[in-house]
Amino acid sequence: MPGTRTTGDRYCMNFASRRPKRRPPLMEAGTMTVHELGVLEPVPVRGIWQHEANDLTPWLAESSHLLAETLGMEDFEVEGTEVPVGGYKADLVLRDGKSTVVVENMFGSTDHDHIGKLITYAAGLDASYAVLLAEEFRPEHRSALNWLNRISTEDCSFFGLVLEAWRIGDSPPAPRFRVDVKPDDWSRAVRASGAAHVSERNAIYQNFWTKVMEDLHQVDKVWRRIKTPQAYHVMDFRRDYSTHGVAYLGAFSRHESRPCLRAEAYLYAGDAGEWTSDLYRMLESRRGEIETAFGGKLDWLQRENVRASRIAARFPEPLSIDDADEDARAWLVDALVRLRRAMNPVLEELWAMDEWPE
Repeated sequence: MPGTRTTGDRYCMNFASRRPKRRPPLMEAGTMTVHELGVLEPVPVRGIWQHEANDLTPWLAESSHLLAETLGMEDFEVEGTEVPVGGYKADLVLRDGKSTVVVENMFGSTDHDHIGKLITYAAGLDASYAVLLAEEFRPEHRSALNWLNRISTEDCSFFGLVLEAWRIGDSPPAPRFRVDVKPDDWSRAVRASGAAHVSERNAIYQNFWTKVMEDLHQVDKVWRRIKTPQAYHVMDFRRDYSTHGVAYLGAFSRHESRPCLRAEAYLYAGDAGEWTSDLYRMLESRRGEIETAFGGKLDWLQRENVRASRIAARFPEPLSIDDADEDARAWLVDALVRLRRAMNPVLEELWAMDEWPE
């Protein structure tokens, strides 16, 4: 029918080209009953990450714990993105203890070019694990990875992961990695190595977040909604998505070359990316007011063509989870409280408006 918008059109249209004057309607909290069930719907990957190198690869680096979970391995450390290997650059290089993990990611179906790059990077970096991430695996490339696993020693393993995204109704899209190729004995090897248990590094993260959470609970009851500490490098302590389009996080940088601890306001105002961009724009126009109320300078991190942006305070010295002590914990608690108090009045005012000015 002429003028009818298809599902593909709805997800793939260029949101950035249509800035609505009206503010986005936020989700109403507490409206779902136990009798209402949603239906999982696939979301086109390129409707979430428009550019492979600029969007998908950085997100994979930030979310490497999801890759580790999918492979049944311990939490990864990020060694770098676009890592030089001869005259080429590997998309993502991770560390699993003393082992190197190379990830080659791509949109669409697998091809000879990316298979060749994966092998080249694995050889050049002497990787123990080589991972090809794609939306679909052609049978011949699946066979090639299986063949490489059959002829390789135990010191090198090849994986094929399918990248998917799903949502229920108007919920934010949820990424999912599906294992398409793995070594024949991988499941047994993982169980034998005890990788199903929380790693030592994960336990350190969880212990730190637990103490921060307990301290926040003592400060104000508004921080008491979150009760389960996470075992990763990031922890959300307060979610105000339904009222303000923001969550308040603690996060350790996973880049070993520049370790840091941050208190963040994570902006996500709705499904369409332009809503978050508009919210960021309105907040940045009040930057002086927010930073004065916070009591210091903040990092303003807008991510174009990505559905979330950040406003963050940074611990004054380089810091990794291994060196995080009581002073770091006290700083994070104080920074999160001050950040929310500084932003809340501005957010209340913005979301009370019928329209946001251009």
